Amino acid sequence: MHTNLDMDCLRTFVTIVEVGSFAEAGQRIGRTAPAVSLQITRLEEQIGSQLFQKQGRRMILNPAGERLVITARKVLGLNDQIVESLSHQNLTGEISIGMIQDFADTVLPTILTRFKQAHPQVRIIAKVDRTKVLIDAVESGALDIAVGVDSLPGLAHQNLCRENMVWLGNSSFKLESGTPVPLVVFEPPCSFRNAAITALNNADRAWEIVFTSPSLSGLKAAIEANIGITVRTANSFNKTLLPLPKSFALPPLPAVDFSLYAKPDLTETAKRLRDIITEELSK
Repeated sequence: MHTNLDMDCLRTFVTIVEVGSFAEAGQRIGRTAPAVSLQITRLEEQIGSQLFQKQGRRMILNPAGERLVITARKVLGLNDQIVESLSHQNLTGEISIGMIQDFADTVLPTILTRFKQAHPQVRIIAKVDRTKVLIDAVESGALDIAVGVDSLPGLAHQNLCRENMVWLGNSSFKLESGTPVPLVVFEPPCSFRNAAITALNNADRAWEIVFTSPSLSGLKAAIEANIGITVRTANSFNKTLLPLPKSFALPPLPAVDFSLYAKPDLTETAKRLRDIITEELSK
């Protein structure tokens, strides 16, 4: 007799792995911590094996859990593709989305592919720019949805994910002792620029801005030319932008939140795209 795994329990399990705790997973899926624990217990009963083990005060995956999470993501992805392809098939019209380049180079193609496969009759307009420009476009009605840095707490938004900021530079960059830290940054306003300057000031490290640009491609060009270093997240890692070694003794940086901004009167088409964006960035 075959055992049918509970998809809700499987999704809760993957959510716990992604956010790092039962409590945070419960907040994301709208369940209490005891309800989340019951779902995991049920999943363990169906599989016949425990999935987590205690490490101090934390619960971490055991070997069975590590094997399951890989397959679980594939199963949930296939489930979502089936649902998308068979539901809302009559969606039409036009939708506009804005995204900062950090995600445009990584997750945006997946988002657009998923949406277009499910709703081929919808015309999508995409804009890649800085957070301030995108948020202004949402407020003016020029964009339906935008994803950017959570830099305007007064504006209604939906938190998507949190990433650690890191110092990045060319692998061949050398920071001479006693010289100001050369910063390659966006033009203001910019959360990453502010974080770099604040961290260096708090550490009493001299710094100077040696290059500014309105785009991420400009920053990458300056880094490739060894003009200076910058601050971004792991989403920006590539062959040119690499984490700087601890030997540079650069001060620690804060985390940064990324959020989704949307018009208050989203159409059903826009709501479906919003859901896909939330799912992909929550990963």
